[in-house]
Amino acid sequence: MPKKEEHFINKLDKPGFIESKFAISDKIVKTSTNGNQYLDVTLTDKTGQFDGRIFHDVDEIYEKINVGSVCLVKGKIDEFPPGSGRFNMVIKSIIELKETDYKNEDFKRVSVNDVNISLEFITSTIAAVKNQDLKNLLNAFFSDERFLNEFSKAPAAIVHHHNYEGGLLDHTVEVLKLSKTTTELFPDLDKDLLYTGVLLHDLGKMETYTYGNGIIGYSEEGDMLDHIYLSCEMVKEKIDLLETPRELSIKIFHMILSHHGAVSLGWGSSVDPKTPEALALHYADNLDAKVKKSLHS
Repeated sequence: MPKKEEHFINKLDKPGFIESKFAISDKIVKTSTNGNQYLDVTLTDKTGQFDGRIFHDVDEIYEKINVGSVCLVKGKIDEFPPGSGRFNMVIKSIIELKETDYKNEDFKRVSVNDVNISLEFITSTIAAVKNQDLKNLLNAFFSDERFLNEFSKAPAAIVHHHNYEGGLLDHTVEVLKLSKTTTELFPDLDKDLLYTGVLLHDLGKMETYTYGNGIIGYSEEGDMLDHIYLSCEMVKEKIDLLETPRELSIKIFHMILSHHGAVSLGWGSSVDPKTPEALALHYADNLDAKVKKSLHS
């Protein structure tokens, strides 16, 4: 019989039947090797995320459960592949709950890093920027207390990486650290330009996600426009006010638009990275995202 006590994801490390509450952060219909469809569901709570699979009534259940909702889930935990030490759940039933049926704090994931230390690393980097136009642009954002408060709390994703409150700040600092190492190896890189691109490339994520109740979802702007466009829009507003030189502005926009790598990868870039700084940003961003996801999947 399913256990009645609630289970947190960081404790789901052995086979057995469970019944507990989880937030739904993603749902995708997939096809198995034998040609049958199943529903892949990403379950989350304050301790992490977990894969669940539904093999019955796929279309019906897909329509009934919503990303960002909390559901009562019953299922069987199995190690898969056998001997791998990795576990997922075969879900037998899943029912969406009302807000009065759960506690938001059970699903709120927050960065473990010290916000003040992270922000000091960013502000000290900006202080060392020699190009005055770039420094003015960065200060237009990072000297604003309201901006810093929102930037420090925003997540960087729903599922893939840094998908918790404060994730955007963590990701930005980590990419900045990787980029500083890169400039030590390649001293001909334009440090000021690269660091500016790092600090601005994901600003749109502040407007992409909703997370006030502890469960990360898409805002209307995020769902319709995506964070790369929103980042460019936010930066363009400041560039227009500051009258940043056109050639420099183009380089900054290019870094934002290409930071997901070659267009052919299908990861969301509008153009291929064509400058050394754009390439350095892309690879630092990709390395941080992939390693973070691997460590916490």
